[in-house]
Amino acid sequence: MKSIRILKTVMKVGFMALALCAAASQGKAQGTYMGKFILPVEARWGAAVLAPGDYTISMDLESASDFNYLLVRGGGKSAMVLAAVTDHKDFSNHSQLTLVQTDAGYAVRTFDAGEAGLTLSYIVPKNKRQSEAVEAELHSQLILGVSTIGR
Repeated sequence: MKSIRILKTVMKVGFMALALCAAASQGKAQGTYMGKFILPVEARWGAAVLAPGDYTISMDLESASDFNYLLVRGGGKSAMVLAAVTDHKDFSNHSQLTLVQTDAGYAVRTFDAGEAGLTLSYIVPKNKRQSEAVEAELHSQLILGVSTIGR
């Protein structure tokens, strides 16, 4: 079990290093998306579990479409979060996180980075309960606004 966690960490660091090398070799970086938000509840985001509090998000825009990761910092900790899917969308002045309630607690389903024209989607833990009514109740959404920093 511990070796699997170590392997996942090594893979994440490797992807990050690869992304940094690819962005540097391109020589045409588009910049960095930076945002901040307040998380009112504990939530799972990819492999990370975040405590309630103030957080910042940063994402290299040049490599975001290829490597689907962003860096989340808060509470004295940092986590690199890998998205399952990245979709391009129209640019807007609105960014948000969508959290859903599962039987394991809240989990981040999507991060809409309007200023970057991207929507990043994440895998949400499945509920063990079978009832559709319970499933719908457990997957109630919590929408959090994300303020852009430095743009």
